Amino acid sequence: MANFSLKDLSEKQRDAWKMRYRYGWRMTQIALVLGIKQPAVTRLLQRAHSSAGLPKVKYFNVKRTKPRRATARSLSGIINY
Repeated sequence: MANFSLKDLSEKQRDAWKMRYRYGWRMTQIALVLGIKQPAVTRLLQRAHSSAGLPKVKYFNVKRTKPRRATARSLSGIINY
């Protein structure tokens, strides 16, 4: 693991870093406490990572939906005349 000092980070970056990695807070909690939006917390932590010489961390949730099965149906089965 890389050695770095939190003193190299700005005050907001340091606070966000502590909340996220020391206390395990979620991004939304950090955003509420710092009074900023969640994407801003993400950018703040990414800048902190690059200032510390660590690789960027991607923060996003990918919700994969189940593929729908297409079933062939005839119109006579759907519409009753």
